[in-house]
Amino acid sequence: MSFYGSLEKDNSINIYINDRLYNIDDKGQGKCEIILVDKSHSKFQQTNEETLSKRIITMDITPAWGMNINDLSISSLFELAKDIHLLADIYWIDKLKINDLSNNVQLSEILKSIFHKRLQDELALDYY
Repeated sequence: MSFYGSLEKDNSINIYINDRLYNIDDKGQGKCEIILVDKSHSKFQQTNEETLSKRIITMDITPAWGMNINDLSISSLFELAKDIHLLADIYWIDKLKINDLSNNVQLSEILKSIFHKRLQDELALDYY
């Protein structure tokens, strides 16, 4: 097996962004979707059919924050938004869709203000 073949099978990494540790899982190709998960959604999994048609980056905030997104203060939500922005820059993502499984309205508004030109459409901040 080649070196590159092994990289394609395991796309999960731990990465420090602004001195905070995140678990990032990057699968698929095509239009990009970033899905935010926390400890209440730690068992979230995408199906293979979903990853075939688009690129899905799952960002687990649990190592960095140790709590659910809905328990973060407004200043922590701003810091989290900065980290998501830096992640998008690291991965060179021009257009993206962000899904926040916690349905946090404050974080949604912060992300809309930061990513307004990079979101794929006006409804790009989806909720599950």
